[in-house]
Amino acid sequence: MNIQNLQLVSIILPNYNHADYLASRLESIYNQSYQNFEVILLDDCSTDSSLSILSLYKDHSKTSHFIVNKINSGSPFKQWQRGLSLAKGQFIWIAESDDYCDLNFLESQLQHIQQRSLDVVVAETKVVNKDSITGRTEHPIFKQKDELKITLDYFLYCPILNVSSIIFKKSLIKDAFRYTNYRLIGDRVFYFEAFHKKKIALNTLTQSYFRKEGESVSTLNSKGLNYLINYYKEHQRFAEEAYKANKIDSKLYRSYVQRFFNRVNNRLSKAEKLNLKYLLMRLKYYKDIKK
Repeated sequence: MNIQNLQLVSIILPNYNHADYLASRLESIYNQSYQNFEVILLDDCSTDSSLSILSLYKDHSKTSHFIVNKINSGSPFKQWQRGLSLAKGQFIWIAESDDYCDLNFLESQLQHIQQRSLDVVVAETKVVNKDSITGRTEHPIFKQKDELKITLDYFLYCPILNVSSIIFKKSLIKDAFRYTNYRLIGDRVFYFEAFHKKKIALNTLTQSYFRKEGESVSTLNSKGLNYLINYYKEHQRFAEEAYKANKIDSKLYRSYVQRFFNRVNNRLSKAEKLNLKYLLMRLKYYKDIKK
């Protein structure tokens, strides 16, 4: 191991009702080959047996914080923010509680980020369920090459599909603050706020395992009218904030809004398109694209 100065990594584990997966996740964190880290354990008022599992690590020498919410926050991104506010490391790893990774994850990621002078590094990501590895996650940011600077060319896509797969410099979070206002797309907003114009690369020398059991939370085809309308509203608000802040121009704003309106519109039935909520959304959409 030859990692410059053995820099501290802050590992944020936000959990809600993932008792079935916590043991393997925690083992994959605390048994890393690279050991200069702190772990911030956050539980968002779980109703399963999560606390009995997390409590086993409460007094571990690597655990710097063990915080249990008395009331559910309703947002994983508020948990991200809480962890980030407590983090003391030079690097951040948000390790989602239902995923896991190889035991050389931290060591390999840090070597990669330092050898290539990166801001963000993304591990090879495999999709898993309870029984097996089912595929590979293709992060949209790497459609054309495995190392690049994140520019507005990627604004239409969520660049990274699994936060557990990345390590990034803590210094990047200074510009990330709006993402906690979003319940559905906070990760996408965070990446734009923190990683825009930063250097990112794929690391194929270690693996992150992204759990998807049945229908993914992000699978729109399984969602109802109210969810889809809120999904569009969040995307429109995100684009509008970026436009008003002069981070995108009117052409990119319209392209973005059209993309997500169509994504929602194509998933609604004829009956749902007669609903007043949808009609109001559609009316606002036509006003939005005139910007």
